[in-house]
Amino acid sequence: MKNIHQPVKDLMRYYAEEIGDEKALSVLRKESIDSESEAKDILAFLDSMCEKIAIDSKSNTVVLRQPVHTTDAEKILSIIEDLIEELGYGHLLE
Repeated sequence: MKNIHQPVKDLMRYYAEEIGDEKALSVLRKESIDSESEAKDILAFLDSMCEKIAIDSKSNTVVLRQPVHTTDAEKILSIIEDLIEELGYGHLLE
């Protein structure tokens, strides 16, 4: 996760805090997914994050000084799913 652009990590961290997902925050703090369990935790968080972004997008919510859009969620999902696949946990994406 260290190679992921900072704005992506910032948006993920914002929503992990907003949702109160301690497991996701732990992974984001150390900037690595080190086990299948952590990969599952991040995927579960991404589902919640995408739902929250969809709600925020409809209400024109500003997050980190920019209006949030569902395309933001799609980009993050794509980036993290690619990472999870690279780490050998691609079977979790099915």
